[in-house]
Amino acid sequence: MFNDSAPKLGVRGAGGARKGPMADIAGFVSEVRDHFGMRPVVPLEFPIEIGDIGSIANDGTWRPITTVRHRFNAYPGRVRRITDGRVWELCSGDDVSFRLYDRGETSQLVPAAAHAKARAEVTLASPAAFVLAARGVTVRRAVELETLIDRIHLAYHTRRERPEEGRWYKEFAFVFEVADAERFTALLPADGHASVAITPKGTAGPPGTPEKLASLIRFGAGAEDLERTNQRDARGRFYRAYRLRPEVLARWREEPWSRSRGVITFEWPTPSFEETFEEI
Repeated sequence: MFNDSAPKLGVRGAGGARKGPMADIAGFVSEVRDHFGMRPVVPLEFPIEIGDIGSIANDGTWRPITTVRHRFNAYPGRVRRITDGRVWELCSGDDVSFRLYDRGETSQLVPAAAHAKARAEVTLASPAAFVLAARGVTVRRAVELETLIDRIHLAYHTRRERPEEGRWYKEFAFVFEVADAERFTALLPADGHASVAITPKGTAGPPGTPEKLASLIRFGAGAEDLERTNQRDARGRFYRAYRLRPEVLARWREEPWSRSRGVITFEWPTPSFEETFEEI
């Protein structure tokens, strides 16, 4: 798999200091979710899989904790796949600009004609600026979750006697839907403003629009000022996360249950997925 990824968000090089305001990660996550119905994974180079458990920070950053297989010894029974023929492309607006340059044409980023390849220069002019493009998107969704819900149910009632790795905590965010992309690119300014030179790989011309970034490209001058990723066969780059509904927790708190010879029996039936979880 080809990966061209930047350091984690909030990190600038090897121990370097930040120069200005960070990218507006919360705004980026919110706009992408509003447009496509799924959150982008932040940090950009961090893949998420069905069955992951974590928490979502106030700025939309994913914080991994464990997995349902490890924590509850269970996994969704089946995964449904849907291919989307659209290019998922989105940019923040007028604070993003593309300019194309011919071979030998210089600029502030590339002042030497000998190094000036045919390229696009993309400018992200504010902390809220971003560009995202994904081609060949496949959405994977977990179905048949009854066994997993049973295991979570059991873990809730035995949470005081189970070892630490078996307990359940209310801040858990469960991932049951992810999206992969054959080509995936995302750009955010690391310090509130950035310009970068981008050249294509292969015979395609320089990318002059967000959609054209959904291809294999090279980042050139200015790349150090970006939080960026450009990947092929990028799995788990978007996700939907769920938490246990307060209503089901209230129900479980009042639920009669019994134990006989080590076997726990619940008085009420297993709730459905819709009764158990709500999207975060």
